[in-house]
Amino acid sequence: MSCDDDKLNIDTSQIEIEVSMERLDSLWPKMTPVSFRREHPRLLDEHTEVYTHYIQDVLNLGKVTDSNLFAAIRSFVTHPDFSEVFAEVNSQYADLGPLQEELESAWRHYKYYFPQKQVPNHLACVGGFNSPFIMTENEVGICLELFLGRDCKYYEYLQWPLYQRKRMTNEHLTPWLMKGWMETEYPVQLGQTTLLQDIIHQGKILYSLDAILPHTGDTLKIGYATKELKWAKDHERMVWAHFVDNELLFNSEPSLIGKFTNDGPFTVDLVKESPSRMGHYIGWQIVRAYMENQDTVDLEGLMQTEAQTILNQSKYKP
Repeated sequence: MSCDDDKLNIDTSQIEIEVSMERLDSLWPKMTPVSFRREHPRLLDEHTEVYTHYIQDVLNLGKVTDSNLFAAIRSFVTHPDFSEVFAEVNSQYADLGPLQEELESAWRHYKYYFPQKQVPNHLACVGGFNSPFIMTENEVGICLELFLGRDCKYYEYLQWPLYQRKRMTNEHLTPWLMKGWMETEYPVQLGQTTLLQDIIHQGKILYSLDAILPHTGDTLKIGYATKELKWAKDHERMVWAHFVDNELLFNSEPSLIGKFTNDGPFTVDLVKESPSRMGHYIGWQIVRAYMENQDTVDLEGLMQTEAQTILNQSKYKP
């Protein structure tokens, strides 16, 4: 299922967006000392921030100016473990056409709602299982080895939690990239926040995915399995009553907020059949109710609206 707000059915066909994706996962294994001297300066020039961050912080291969960087890169790509990973990535993502089409549609919608913002450049890579994305001001790196499917043997070797593996699929790549981008564009306010402010903030992010990915199912946007989303819908009223009856909404204790917003196998303080982050699910439904009462979808305005205002005007009653 996806959000059925008619206001989100917009025509973006006139917005010209072309996603070109440099593929380090294909380039690096073939690199020679001669091609490195040519390609390394070009990559630094065209993908300065994300390429530098990838080398120095994600892979920890040293400075981009180090004289022995090529040797470090060769050691990484030819290591028996990672050479196998590179081969698996190239097998599953031999054709990035479908992914590029998904991203182009998402970025056209993003540009529709945020016309003054720039669409980032894209870089595909193998990141050593450290992070799914590398977000910088103008670029995004996609670490494809973290989207090889929930049954990928590498995730079993690394003892990745099952609740995370279910989201490590190619179907989740675009929704979670856009979610991560929105979270970097609109980060959580520094300082003490309440449970209400936290869940409304994440509700804004998730509603933005409703608008940017209007044909994407809710399970992919929030990262729930189908049965988890059903549990959330069936018990939404009960969870909201728990917040209200126990006067939790204006509690600013981090440990209390974390019980309802942290990732995990289930939501702490609720039954083990619950999905994690039920606070975020509730915040999403509050924001949806608020936006149903608005004449137009103004995501920039939504992001600036106070949590209490959204709650009051949403008339939220699950």
